[in-house]
Amino acid sequence: MVAALMFASALHAVGARAEDKSAIRGVLELFTSQGCSSCPPADKLLADYAKQPGVLTLGYHVDYWDYIGWRDTHGSRANTERQRDYAKALNAGTIYTPQMVVNGQTHVIGSFKNRIDSALASTGLDPRARVDLRLQGDRLHITADLGGAAAETRAPMLVLVTFDQSSRTDVTRGENRGRQLVDTHPVRDWRVIGMWSGKPLDVDLPKAMLDPTEDGPVGCAAILQTVTSDGAPGRILAAATIVLDNGS
Repeated sequence: MVAALMFASALHAVGARAEDKSAIRGVLELFTSQGCSSCPPADKLLADYAKQPGVLTLGYHVDYWDYIGWRDTHGSRANTERQRDYAKALNAGTIYTPQMVVNGQTHVIGSFKNRIDSALASTGLDPRARVDLRLQGDRLHITADLGGAAAETRAPMLVLVTFDQSSRTDVTRGENRGRQLVDTHPVRDWRVIGMWSGKPLDVDLPKAMLDPTEDGPVGCAAILQTVTSDGAPGRILAAATIVLDNGS
């Protein structure tokens, strides 16, 4: 079953601005590492997709390349476990970087733009499902509904992801030694916050769980995603995202 990290708990005064949720047509999850010399082109491509309307991009930094000599500043075991779960669901055979998972339905090498474009065109979210995510006072309010897809969809999970907008890291060891790496939407934390039980999901979380820093705004995404019979993540049905500004 999917694993997750605990969220930060410091309270900050934050504002929020909503992304155009109606335009989200695809979710790209890049499994990458600062310790992998093949990853920078994929990281740059993820940054390009992040500029496209309607594409939610997330950079999951894994930890299994840390032994080479550089400890990824965004890496986590939870991200590696999510990738392992995808490997089971998608019959990938192995895990690798850079790997792009498209809409939870297929995977391609993360630096192959033509294949990513093709996967985006051939897969998609379910227009009958919806997710809404907004700040209401001191709480984050999330709703999710399968709509007309309920009768034919295995009970999905609701996943909450927080991520930085971008970061720059000077790498001093390992395969990328001497390079400054730019990471777009590196995932801070993710967790499963609900499971479909036959009626719309309605979740409230303390705003304090979302922890913008002085380094810049923090993104928050809610993803409604099917679950395979053995608990692995499957097709993404719907997603929503907001950006939290520290002190604004």
